[in-house]
Amino acid sequence: MAAALIFHTSDFHNRLRPAAAERIADLKRQHPGALLLDAGDAIAAGNLGFSPRGEPILRLMAEIGYDAMAMGNRESHPNRQILNRKLRDASFPVLAANLAPKRPPLPSMVKPYVVFPGPPRVAVIGLAPQITRPGSAWARVTSFVFDDPVGAVVGLAPRLKRDADLVVCLSHCGFRVDRELAAVPEVDLVLGGHSHRDFVEHEPGKATVVHPGRYGSHISRTEIAGRERARSELIVLESGA
Repeated sequence: MAAALIFHTSDFHNRLRPAAAERIADLKRQHPGALLLDAGDAIAAGNLGFSPRGEPILRLMAEIGYDAMAMGNRESHPNRQILNRKLRDASFPVLAANLAPKRPPLPSMVKPYVVFPGPPRVAVIGLAPQITRPGSAWARVTSFVFDDPVGAVVGLAPRLKRDADLVVCLSHCGFRVDRELAAVPEVDLVLGGHSHRDFVEHEPGKATVVHPGRYGSHISRTEIAGRERARSELIVLESGA
């Protein structure tokens, strides 16, 4: 099987500097067919806020050529109408397989996963942090709840693996959850964020876990042809970010 090339960023918080943005765009242009993903918290507004004028970082990411992003806590909102307005500048899928609407549908740009045709065929599952848990007091007044991310992947990954060559978790759940995701047998790679750390970690028998830091400090580059055939590195975009 041919290897997939995947670049990934996280936690911009609307602080992506022009030089780093241009470097990301250059990497995308130089590698036709490579996937460019983000693990969430690209915008600056908190999960209870939104900008009526839209989100410039989402427009910039669309211009750069991002293929998908995970829903971070900053991309979420407990109200359906405001969530739709908050994400309207995302012309690419915003992924959250563990986001459950109390009343369908989700906003049109929000998907549980996306399958890129390749070759190889890559299924990317998005995972958001559990901001509002089912059965909590907040769940009574929100439009959405967030299911357990590991449980969502355990239920979804085997089905996706029947049709895709690779299953990637794009997670804004933090490194502790990401290590649990890496132990799910059908998962080949975990691209994470939320913890504001930069590292590449591989334990025997588990998928590689990669975090690229925050504010555009790094972008990860992974060549992968299978769970045990993954090579990841971090490329510096902004020193001292």
